[in-house]
Amino acid sequence: MLLAETLVAQKNLFKKLLPDHAKLQYAGGIGFVSLGFGYHNRNQRLECDFYYGYVPEQVGGVSIHSVTVKLNWMALKTIQKKNLSLKPLVAGILVNYSFGKQYFSFNPRNYPYSYYGFPTSLHSALLVGSQLGVSFPDAKRARGLAFYYELLFFDQDIANFVGNTRSLQFTDILTLGLGIKITF
Repeated sequence: MLLAETLVAQKNLFKKLLPDHAKLQYAGGIGFVSLGFGYHNRNQRLECDFYYGYVPEQVGGVSIHSVTVKLNWMALKTIQKKNLSLKPLVAGILVNYSFGKQYFSFNPRNYPYSYYGFPTSLHSALLVGSQLGVSFPDAKRARGLAFYYELLFFDQDIANFVGNTRSLQFTDILTLGLGIKITF
């Protein structure tokens, strides 16, 4: 009997570890294309996502690989009409890390202290956006599909804008990301 209870407990733990959703994102400062998975809380007002992003050499001049952790908060109540849902305001924050010899998190030793104002490998951003989805209540695998957009403001861009309001426009610091979310 103890073995059966242990197996059930392990199965339940495994189910809890499986992601709640997967995302495919185009642009948005975390890669030309990014693939991720994530979890939401019980009332689905918070999401935590983990992404792998890639920029091919043909697009970025060099091949770039990155990882991102993103926390989203559904700031306004979801508008539900039958199987359609609209999350009118999604706010969030992310931290992105790019891999490669050309990037650094701390100033290289051959440069004076604070020569570079920001690390080149590690960035954070604030984001706002919206999400439009459809649910499939009778489906066994994919319970929903949603399309989303995000407007992102990266740390370095905000600092440059604050210091150069005469030279930079607000739209110069804006980054757009588009994505698809599949809910399991």
